[in-house]
Amino acid sequence: MRVIIISESLIIRRGIVEIISCESCVASIKESHLYTDIYKDNYDLIIVDLNKNNKKYLYELEKVKNDCNSKIMVLDFYEDRTLFAKCMKIGIDGYILANIDSEDIGYAVKQLDKGKKYYDADLIENYISHGDTETISELTKREQEILICIAKGKTNIEISKELYITEHTVKKHTSNIFAKLNLKDRMQAALYAYDKGIVGF
Repeated sequence: MRVIIISESLIIRRGIVEIISCESCVASIKESHLYTDIYKDNYDLIIVDLNKNNKKYLYELEKVKNDCNSKIMVLDFYEDRTLFAKCMKIGIDGYILANIDSEDIGYAVKQLDKGKKYYDADLIENYISHGDTETISELTKREQEILICIAKGKTNIEISKELYITEHTVKKHTSNIFAKLNLKDRMQAALYAYDKGIVGF
């Protein structure tokens, strides 16, 4: 992977470089304090240090997600749950906090290289609100299958073809899943699946 690390802090940039430079999936690493540098090359992974003072760059990250295939991982040193929620809405691929171990940062990079997601488990738990009785066991086998498909980012049409059922049936099961687990949308359903270990990061 071609990686760029964006942070206004030289210490943060150098620290991340040192941590991930030993990963075999990382072919090259660039670092910069300018967020506009994400457009200078076609990077496979963009690691961005975001905080309350530079949230305006979320728009730029959303544009990158829409215009190219780059993976984006956000560094959050303030455990900003509002920022996390906004990042989820625009499809950020990874989200890590400052207290993460260096080994976990390397693991997160490898997961993104495999096409998977990596989000801080504590933030996921707080992002989704559900009671103790709302467990995966409440779902039927078919609903569990559809939940897994949703977590993998499949559309209703793709799910219908994979499970040999109509798109209408998929929509009906999806509504039941949302109701049983007290979830609002597909993003929350996907995060629920990851949080419960139904789908691995």
